[in-house]
Amino acid sequence: MRKFKLFALVLSMTAVLPAWGQDEKQADERYPEITFERSTKDFGLFDRANGDKECYFVFTNTGDKELLILTATATCGCTKAFAPEGPILPGMKDSIRVTYKGSTQRVGKMKKTIALTTNCKKNSAYLYIMGEMVEELVADRVKPQEE
Repeated sequence: MRKFKLFALVLSMTAVLPAWGQDEKQADERYPEITFERSTKDFGLFDRANGDKECYFVFTNTGDKELLILTATATCGCTKAFAPEGPILPGMKDSIRVTYKGSTQRVGKMKKTIALTTNCKKNSAYLYIMGEMVEELVADRVKPQEE
């Protein structure tokens, strides 16, 4: 009988605990949200002499609170990401600058990932740069690149 009472007590507590503090949670369900104009930059075909690249990923805080980018980490040392240090207010735009030191890398296709940690509800976001570096450009391999 004692075990049954203990079991009933534990069961009733597990039913009550999820509702405890529910009003506080719902009152603070506002988050920042990071929305990028584009999340991938394709540099296309480029030669080693023009291997160092730079691009900007423009984003907007489409959420209801100040956005913080806590970290911006690239997959290798040849790629660096520079995120804004302060908070981005709701509705404001900013950008993340990404540099790629391709002149020191080997010839071939590349795809690099930049991982962002933010204070958004979904706290991770990913950006990508890609392209193909050749030793020297040959006219028949070059295609017009869109900007």
